[in-house]
Amino acid sequence: MVKVLVTLALAISFFTSMDTKASMFPNIDINDPNLTVEIAAKQCEKSYMHAPNKLEEWCEKAYEIGHLESLYYIGMYTGDGSRYLDELNIRIEQGEANAINTLAWLYQSGRLVKKDLSEALRLYKLYLEQENNQAITLKTSTHFELATIYRKLGMWDEVITHTQYVIDNAKREGRRELAQRWRDEAETSLKESYL
Repeated sequence: MVKVLVTLALAISFFTSMDTKASMFPNIDINDPNLTVEIAAKQCEKSYMHAPNKLEEWCEKAYEIGHLESLYYIGMYTGDGSRYLDELNIRIEQGEANAINTLAWLYQSGRLVKKDLSEALRLYKLYLEQENNQAITLKTSTHFELATIYRKLGMWDEVITHTQYVIDNAKREGRRELAQRWRDEAETSLKESYL
């Protein structure tokens, strides 16, 4: 009787997990003429975790109809992010500020490129200098990333400058609180260095 119950429980678990996986990666026709960029991009993103055998197909489709970030997933999957990096650099040359911010994040995180905090700092600063960069949320995130890097480097004056911007402009309470803690840490470190 116990064997029957265990077998039944395993069978139910197996079919439930198959159903869950199917719902996480819905069966959508990639050739549907009404396919939107948003749906294709979501399929690309979901395939990274739930259907890697479909990743390149869905990500190529999403890129083809206008979703640049799909090249990121292809690069992460294949280990070759050169197409994504080339596309970002082309967009930077065309004056697209968000491409600068994205490339800065890649250098900061070391994804698809060798981690280079100096290059990340240069690019984040360049991003903030862009006139068409008006979104306060993105500026606040960029100042937060700058504070993160300067904190790692122990450049406390810079940490204070960038955390103050975050404290003054962040919409999320958690981000403001973290920025305040980093600012306090920076002020303490500066005082200790003068003793």
